Amino acid sequence: MRHSWHTGHMAVARILSSCAVVVAVAGCTALAIGMSRAASAPEAAVTPYSIPTLTTPSDQPTATPVPRRAVPRPHPAPAKTTPAKAQVVPPTPATTSTRASARKTVQPPSKPRSTPVPNAVPKAAPKPAPKPVATRGQRLPIAGSTAGATRVITVTASSYGSTVATLQPWVAAPGGGWLKHGGAILAHVGSDGVSTAPSETRSATPVGSFSLTQAFGAYSDPGTALPYFTTNSSDWWISQAGSLYNTHQHCASGCGFTHGAPNEHLAYELPYYRYAVVIDYNTRNAPGGVRQGRGSAFFLHVTDGNATAGCVAISQAHLVSIMKWLTPAAHPRILIGVA
Repeated sequence: MRHSWHTGHMAVARILSSCAVVVAVAGCTALAIGMSRAASAPEAAVTPYSIPTLTTPSDQPTATPVPRRAVPRPHPAPAKTTPAKAQVVPPTPATTSTRASARKTVQPPSKPRSTPVPNAVPKAAPKPAPKPVATRGQRLPIAGSTAGATRVITVTASSYGSTVATLQPWVAAPGGGWLKHGGAILAHVGSDGVSTAPSETRSATPVGSFSLTQAFGAYSDPGTALPYFTTNSSDWWISQAGSLYNTHQHCASGCGFTHGAPNEHLAYELPYYRYAVVIDYNTRNAPGGVRQGRGSAFFLHVTDGNATAGCVAISQAHLVSIMKWLTPAAHPRILIGVA
């Protein structure tokens, strides 16, 4: 009987031992499965520093989990941001031509738009520049026709019997009238004054308006634009009546005129004819031509400081200056009168 109990007791002990082994094996299996799942789960789903809890069925004894040593993990360093490399795409023929054309085409810089100023007063349109007013001159001191001349000389005596006068050069003003050219010059006229009817028997200077077309002198041309001849022993001015009356002749012998008075031997009439300008009174250039006995050999010449036989005489320096100023293009004239 004792043996039976012992035998039964042993059988129960074996059964209990087998159950304990089964429970232990089942707990280890469950722990291994839980750890395997935890290892295969994504890292983001695992909470740092936590250990998954293993749950067993309620009808089985709960196995006490063995705590694992918590190993603190270092805080992750901030990730370095590396700029992404641009993907290099080999250019295609179309891209290459587009880039080449882009390099060749240079767009001009756009002009900045002007910002309107508030309350700005608009600028008035510029007024057109006024046209220059043509200069107007004055009237000549004595009456007489200028006949289209743009340069004239006036010889003004204070009376018909005066032997001196004032000579003044003039130029035509753009707006009409006349402007003085230089200053007034003292002039000597005929010993019988000035006259509207000169003759071979009087030493009077003719009154009127006369052209100036010819110059001459014993000295060489001073630079006048008028026709000029230099005199020598063959040059004469004829005052004797005849077909050669009041003309210039260049002849040495057998000339048809007297080589002496009343004719003038020009090269030897000094200082008067060092320089001279012919006054076209009673010459072939005069409107009525030559008229016998009405006077001859009237010139603007160099003065000796005395009255003349009918010419107009001024200083040599003034005469040269006037001769350089005279030009055929200006159709120069000399006006002689009383004022």
